[in-house]
Amino acid sequence: MTTRRVAWRRSDEVETDEHCTLTLRDSGLSLVGTVLGAEGGLPVRIEYRILTDAAGLTSAVSVRDLRGFEQRTLALTRTAKGSWTLDGVAVRALKGCTDVDLGCSPATNTLPIRRLRLAVGASHTIQAAWVRFPELVVEKAAQTYTRLDEFTYRYASGTFEAEIHVDDEALVAAYAVWRRTAVAMGPEDTEPLDARRGG
Repeated sequence: MTTRRVAWRRSDEVETDEHCTLTLRDSGLSLVGTVLGAEGGLPVRIEYRILTDAAGLTSAVSVRDLRGFEQRTLALTRTAKGSWTLDGVAVRALKGCTDVDLGCSPATNTLPIRRLRLAVGASHTIQAAWVRFPELVVEKAAQTYTRLDEFTYRYASGTFEAEIHVDDEALVAAYAVWRRTAVAMGPEDTEPLDARRGG
């Protein structure tokens, strides 16, 4: 098992700090993180937990979004056949999506980058379940990753395009408005900070 903890800072009209734990096991990957900051004059706290299967495909996602005193939650699941549910209800529009993409975090870009393992110069387009914030709306989005060099990718979706710089575990070092501020590798028995909460 490999564990890394990383911190990012977002600097645009939304100001946030994020802590995320990446855990790699033979059975799959987990990303557990918390985003803290302010948006629209309100204090914001977003908690997320993402699980993949052994092939690196997203299998479960939970999000808790707290803005001021308003709290909303979201739960996504993906079956081995590629069908998705949102809060327990089947969503046909997401059929064929392989990954989740949280609009509030650079953490989820790690998922397709690790799974695809593109050669330098190669490109691949995926279908992602894109979670928009602050709306907490889920949409299907085509996303193209092109590997420019060992640690740099070009990401494109719709009219948006940006370079993503990663480390040797495909964790984002810099991407658009996010910059990594710290990273640490943990011992093999390290658990995510909220592991005691379960699910």
